[in-house]
Amino acid sequence: MSSGRSSNPKGARATLRQQVLLAAVECSGGDLDKSFTAEDLLLAAWKRDPLSWGLRGHEKEHPDSEKIYVTIDRAQVKGRNVRGGLVGIGLLDKVRERTYRLTPAGLATASTAAEAEPETRAKAERALADAIERIISHPVFRAWVADPAAPKYFRDAGHFWGIAPGTPPSASRSRIAHIDSTLEAALTLLDERGADEISARHGRMLFERRDIERAREFHEVLRKRFAKDLSLLQANVP
Repeated sequence: MSSGRSSNPKGARATLRQQVLLAAVECSGGDLDKSFTAEDLLLAAWKRDPLSWGLRGHEKEHPDSEKIYVTIDRAQVKGRNVRGGLVGIGLLDKVRERTYRLTPAGLATASTAAEAEPETRAKAERALADAIERIISHPVFRAWVADPAAPKYFRDAGHFWGIAPGTPPSASRSRIAHIDSTLEAALTLLDERGADEISARHGRMLFERRDIERAREFHEVLRKRFAKDLSLLQANVP
């Protein structure tokens, strides 16, 4: 695992968002393929912090389901509410109604909490590395690196995003947000470590800053170049 430590002060209290994501880690074991329900999240969060997640006046006896729904469904970016809450900002993936999975960025955000286990941090690094590898090895990204005029057609950008005409707007927004949040989480981790790369315990490089910054540039180009197409699909992400 890479050297360096989180910038969170020891003993700092996790935010409600981090608490939900830590609960998601507990429910899934850090497995990004394992789903869990909102009720699972509530019970896990309540057991960690009854005062934050308990029913008013009965915090230690009963969890309050409304609190978990509010925290999942409401999220802000730069002071603006984002449709879809934690799903909309790419930290959770919605499997079906009130059933979710962690995303690489969600796992990474959980790992920044002061009380996160070292194993969670290691899993987050590996998950981010896998997600970033999928981005920078994608043929549409590679084509853009070779020729910044590419892609010229929305179908190619859609192939990168995994969206097309007929994809539900919420799914389109979520898939684009996943890329944004993955790249942002990777840069945040690098900044916290004061490093330009993250390496595994045996020395293999997992990802480096220049690849992430290049991928962010590419993603911004795509969003601007195909803004009208995204608007027609109601897939614009703040």
